[in-house]
Amino acid sequence: MHEPLVTEFATTDPEQAHSLIATAYQDNRLRVRGAVANYRFEHNRCDVGDMQFDLLHNTLTTEVVIQPLGKVVLLRVLGGEVQVEDGVGDRRLATGDVFVAAHPGTGYQTGMHGAKLQITSIDLSLFAGMDPAQDGEAIERLRYEPVSLERARRWRSTVEYVTGLFSTPETENGPLVLGAAGRLMAAMALDTFTEGEGEGHPCDRRDAVPETVRRAIAFLEANPDLDLGVADIARACRVSVRALQLAFRRHLDTTPMAYLRRVRLDRARAELRDAEPGAGATITRVAAKWGFLDGSRFSAHYRAAFGESPSQTLRRS
Repeated sequence: MHEPLVTEFATTDPEQAHSLIATAYQDNRLRVRGAVANYRFEHNRCDVGDMQFDLLHNTLTTEVVIQPLGKVVLLRVLGGEVQVEDGVGDRRLATGDVFVAAHPGTGYQTGMHGAKLQITSIDLSLFAGMDPAQDGEAIERLRYEPVSLERARRWRSTVEYVTGLFSTPETENGPLVLGAAGRLMAAMALDTFTEGEGEGHPCDRRDAVPETVRRAIAFLEANPDLDLGVADIARACRVSVRALQLAFRRHLDTTPMAYLRRVRLDRARAELRDAEPGAGATITRVAAKWGFLDGSRFSAHYRAAFGESPSQTLRRS
């Protein structure tokens, strides 16, 4: 993951459009049908390394052959029509549809008919960080038909939230913020585009013991500054993700990531309390340093934990 790199591109030349698509999506063929004199292609991208957020607008009928991308590509149709053929089926999508383009290991052909698309690409490495024992199974459970209106709404809100963070000039996009954003997008993708699964295996329940919680707490207290996901914590405790989550729910009535958030809140409070007047400490910088994506949410969590706002703590320093 790296700092957001924003690019904007527009052309009336199909060859230039082909060159961009070849770079961005690894295609091997583009064909435009219709009056080329009226052709316009626009492509805006926010690239953070393991994720890309694109807006693509194509005024005519354009057919593109896409090679296997090795990543999960999720589309939302903002206008026009899209046809996707991937060897399994032929899908026709219209405005409002939200869907998975194709299996990460499968090439596909898409036809865009005056289409405007929101495209989110997520590298498989982000899913591997969810649960090493289950991430491959999750990818195989991807559903390729358009999701329900409620799931589409949640997906749209999540994409807009994350891209809004990256477009805010005052946001400090440090490694903890970028890591948290990546995990959020991967988790929401699995929640939106796969079917749910059961409560886990007996071995998970046997590992959901107080000792697991103690090991996890010691690890989190020692490493709150690392970019950690739930799979990293489970790996440190030598248990499955499900066992770790069940242990925290059973013995602390919380989740591992919620516990990590409280540890980071404690560190942020100590930093605000110890700040030297005039030394340049700001709430935004402290929040970003400790992995909080959004300043207002940081303030809400902070007030709930300590009964005062971050600014009140900083003023007393």
